[in-house]
Amino acid sequence: MKDIAHRVGVSQATVSHVLRGRGGEFRISAATAGRIHDVARQLGYRPSALARNFKNHKSYSLCLAVGDLTNPFWAGLAMGAQAEAERHGYTLVVSHTGETEEKERLVVDMLCERRVDGVILSPSQHHKARHLAEMRAERLPIVFVDRTIDGLDVPSVITDSVAGMRLAVDHLVSRGHRRIAYLGGPTETSTFRDRLKGYRQAMASHRLRPGPYAIALSEPEAAQEAAAKLFGRKPAATAVIAANFWLTVGTLRAAPDDVVVVGFDDVFLADLLRRPVTTVVQPVEDLGRHAVRLLVEDIAKPGSGRQLVLPPRLVVRGGTR
Repeated sequence: MKDIAHRVGVSQATVSHVLRGRGGEFRISAATAGRIHDVARQLGYRPSALARNFKNHKSYSLCLAVGDLTNPFWAGLAMGAQAEAERHGYTLVVSHTGETEEKERLVVDMLCERRVDGVILSPSQHHKARHLAEMRAERLPIVFVDRTIDGLDVPSVITDSVAGMRLAVDHLVSRGHRRIAYLGGPTETSTFRDRLKGYRQAMASHRLRPGPYAIALSEPEAAQEAAAKLFGRKPAATAVIAANFWLTVGTLRAAPDDVVVVGFDDVFLADLLRRPVTTVVQPVEDLGRHAVRLLVEDIAKPGSGRQLVLPPRLVVRGGTR
């Protein structure tokens, strides 16, 4: 900045104001600002992010920490989060926790040490985890996405899983199905707990008994094994609803040809499969965008605790029987 000031014939403070976008605030003429920018480009000037961060006590980075980056759901959510973070002047760091508390604590440490300004987390813990409760008590910026923890007042954005299951059941009933099975994930997770609740409520609204249902880990192999046992029960189900992407993949591998499969979470290239799959689609990019907005709000004004619930939609493919 000294070199630029010398070339243009102005003070270093004037150069600083212009390069930080505050020229108008200090009544610096457009002509002077233009000369400063021209000389800055000629000299290859780049602002020091490290110096800016040190001065403002900010990293200008946010962290998105999720359990399974191999799941396309999280890739779509990250895309939305990144676009929104950049709009607010932040870089997004994405971390894979593998659903482990150990790696989740590393993310918490990043926030406590101010290496990031805030964290968007899909919590691996299903109870009121101590490290998360302590972080919230210190009013550190954190937002939950896709999942929540009972008793922990943290801003969150989720999809309405109960409404999503109602869409799936109503669709199958309208096609004449009465024996509808369900394959869900561990109900310690709020998302799977809500989806099982929605399935039961939707079946009851049609005066139908819940069909056979099973619980499996959110892994294709575990889902395939659980689905195979599910289809072996009598009387046999004519349709099945799988509660997320990996559970749908495992169910498709095990389902007999005459069983209709409806998935929760869209399946990539689902319309090209031998058996087109109807899916309950979550607004994944919107989840990411809203999570960043909530986090930016929490950074500016800690303790809001705002909750957002977004509606899903049903995508019907291939004339479900």
